[in-house]
Amino acid sequence: MTKILDRRSVLPVLALWMVILCALMTLHFVLIQFRLTGINHTVTYSPVVVQHADAVFTHIPIVRKLISGLPAFGDQFVNTMNTYQITAWPRLPYYVLALIGWPIANRLDALPIVATVLLTPLNAAIVYQLVRRITGSVAVGVLGTSAALTLREVFVLQPWHWTNIEQLEKLFVNPFFSNALVHPQISFAFCCIVLFCLYKLVCNTDSTTYVINGILYGISFYTYFYLWTFLTVVYGVIALYLLQRRDYITLASLAKAAGLALIISSFYWIDVMRFSSQPGFADFQDRFSLGRQPNLTERVVNLRPHLITILGLVLVTTRRSVNYVYLFVLTVTAELMWKLPIVIGRDYQSLHYAYHFYGPLAGITLVVGLHDLLLRLPYIFKGSLHRVFYVIAGLLISTMTIYRAVEYSNEHYTNFVIHSDVQAAYEFVRDSVSPGSVLLAADPEVNMRVRNIAPVYVYVPSGYGTFVTTEEMLLRYSEMLRFFDITADQMLEYQWDDVVSSSSHDAGLLKSQQYIFNGSLRYPTNNLRSEAIVQSYSSLKNESLTYGADIVWIGPYENSIGGPSMKEREGLILMYENESVQLYLFPTHTVHD
Repeated sequence: MTKILDRRSVLPVLALWMVILCALMTLHFVLIQFRLTGINHTVTYSPVVVQHADAVFTHIPIVRKLISGLPAFGDQFVNTMNTYQITAWPRLPYYVLALIGWPIANRLDALPIVATVLLTPLNAAIVYQLVRRITGSVAVGVLGTSAALTLREVFVLQPWHWTNIEQLEKLFVNPFFSNALVHPQISFAFCCIVLFCLYKLVCNTDSTTYVINGILYGISFYTYFYLWTFLTVVYGVIALYLLQRRDYITLASLAKAAGLALIISSFYWIDVMRFSSQPGFADFQDRFSLGRQPNLTERVVNLRPHLITILGLVLVTTRRSVNYVYLFVLTVTAELMWKLPIVIGRDYQSLHYAYHFYGPLAGITLVVGLHDLLLRLPYIFKGSLHRVFYVIAGLLISTMTIYRAVEYSNEHYTNFVIHSDVQAAYEFVRDSVSPGSVLLAADPEVNMRVRNIAPVYVYVPSGYGTFVTTEEMLLRYSEMLRFFDITADQMLEYQWDDVVSSSSHDAGLLKSQQYIFNGSLRYPTNNLRSEAIVQSYSSLKNESLTYGADIVWIGPYENSIGGPSMKEREGLILMYENESVQLYLFPTHTVHD
């Protein structure tokens, strides 16, 4: 009875710790605000030049279209294909993001922090239930959850990585993936729910359990590719394990769940068949890659199993518990999915992102292993020493989280501002331009960001997730350059203008080679990408726009390197102007009353 009371008395403390941990994971957003106090510019939570700016690059524009009731899939291109039949793809994550983003429709740039604040506690609760069910320990559940959510990238590193000081420094000035990349939060939360239900099926099968598993597994096909492929392999390995144990009753329930999932996933396969018939499908697949072909040394190195995976194997062989077997299957499957593209020499992004699963599972495995070690050494770690260990581990996790938030804020805070005149022009487009209009701009940042602010399309498609052919992208890009009297060389030399420090930096995703091609394997190097841009520009014979445009954007970038003033162009009507931005209307376009 005393132990039960003690455990209950500790629960409020553990709950408070989880709240503090979730707050620390959003600390960098708060610190950035303090660093930008007094700066006469508009603050944004979604930069386009910092690493992992996927929210601006893809997610928010799609969410903006969903909220506005426009075709959202392939948001980066002018909608000329039959993809209007698909609202968004993959469906589930964007529906969740649209639900979260609807109350902040006029400030979708804040979607990463809003999603983090809402989804991190949800992830913590789900992971805690999974770990506690496997280990039977409240303390291990809390500590394992803490490690899984805050140090996921750390657990991906191998021992020999820790000798590379530059790599470690880079790790601690990058944002948390669960913050900057919104979709891993949704995918990981959904994955943990499935894994929790699958664990219940393995341990205690009944009709309700296998139906729930089948429904959840089927829905996973409407999330990201690496999630349902990971779950498919997990289901297969669990099936082999049950077959080896001759547990045919549970195996039959697992088969029924898989069959139900295949029926539910049928609409997904219909989508795939429909996409495959589109002319831009092959290029879409190419640009969805990481654009990296690992060398032989890296491929051989990644054949070695991670030490934490080996630790999981040790737990399985020494304890022979179905709980540890289950955790080991999850961990080793995630590692195989993460490393397989590297080993075969095609670092394909959709599978590579399985390390979003491996990092948390490795963190859980490490904590479970340490807990198992404490149980094996009762004479050394007895009494209050267990609690001291947990407190020290908690302090270490919180210290590393705070340090990372501070370093990231100090390094990148200047990237979180927009010139106030530019922001005012964005808001004019949002409030006065008809939804679905096509905007023509030369500035890559405007090309990306205006779609976050307003439900409009852009003339020049961006590479990531763009469902058009590469030739069409290059054609529109070259036509845009000719329209503004900008040469290809001028655009290739682009550098991002830091409005806070009034200095220029490497443009990152804003480089033409990046935002046109992004992760292309067909054009894996910047030199090949630059050559393709120059060749397309040089071979362009048509001086006019092939596709329709409604609005012409003239901002600081266009004014600095563009050709003659738009006022000298016939057929363009000035519709908005401030000190930095002018917007011109093609005669065929209409604005709101």
